[in-house]
Amino acid sequence: MGNLCSTVHKTSTEVPMENKPQTSPHPSKYKRLHKMKSVRHSGPHSLDWRAALDNGLETQEAYEAARNDLQREEMARAFDAEIMKDSSSIERQAVEIVKRIRWFDKEQTYGSYANAIPSEKRSAGQHFLGNVDLISQTELFKIAKRMPKGSHLHIHFNSCLPAAFLIRQARHVGAMYIRSTRPLTSPENMAASRISFMVMTLREATHHKGSDGSESYAPLGDLLDPEYRPNTWMRYTDFQKRFKIFDQIGQVLEGTHGAEYWLETKMQISEEEAHNSQQTGRG
Repeated sequence: MGNLCSTVHKTSTEVPMENKPQTSPHPSKYKRLHKMKSVRHSGPHSLDWRAALDNGLETQEAYEAARNDLQREEMARAFDAEIMKDSSSIERQAVEIVKRIRWFDKEQTYGSYANAIPSEKRSAGQHFLGNVDLISQTELFKIAKRMPKGSHLHIHFNSCLPAAFLIRQARHVGAMYIRSTRPLTSPENMAASRISFMVMTLREATHHKGSDGSESYAPLGDLLDPEYRPNTWMRYTDFQKRFKIFDQIGQVLEGTHGAEYWLETKMQISEEEAHNSQQTGRG
């Protein structure tokens, strides 16, 4: 693909366009097209699009024939070209049905007003959290629910399960460690901190290997200590025991359940955090 950009003049001195040598007989707007390999196709309307550019497109028929030839070559280069070539009539029919259903959803299901502005309609390409109430109503979603599990349902473990469930799995794992970018000693730090989990040995948690191969020792830290050194590890079981904070309304959160509740709020992104709920596609 880099060759497609090689037609730009990269000389250090500016040369008037009329004095620059013409390295190609083709107009500059066709230079990229001529770098593509031409593939001839048989048929009554077949025409090599490169030859058509050389000879000129003087008629509507010549233009359409060259355009069709170029489109066929483009389709032949597509990642799914071989699959489409060998697909059965039933598979092709299924593709057409799904395409029509997508258009139906676009025109019908996403026809609701967006953000309480009567002149605005939602689109399938908007933020997920802004459209989540409509997705389950689409005909396409009904198809997806009946499909066999496969690549279309490839979702990583930490994005397909509720945060509360994932956190509970770590509750009794002795080799689980936790760290923070800030000491959790103030509401501001707790809101701005970034939390990481890792399963590892004690040695891995306390020894860091540099880019030069040298190894340095960093003792375990305490995320709830004002003197905590950012990004040093703490046993997660100890973190649960030490955890005690007051939430925004003055209620105390402590112990395992308090720690899990707070971590759940850190893991989940609310609609307000993701994007202003009153924001439209135009900002």
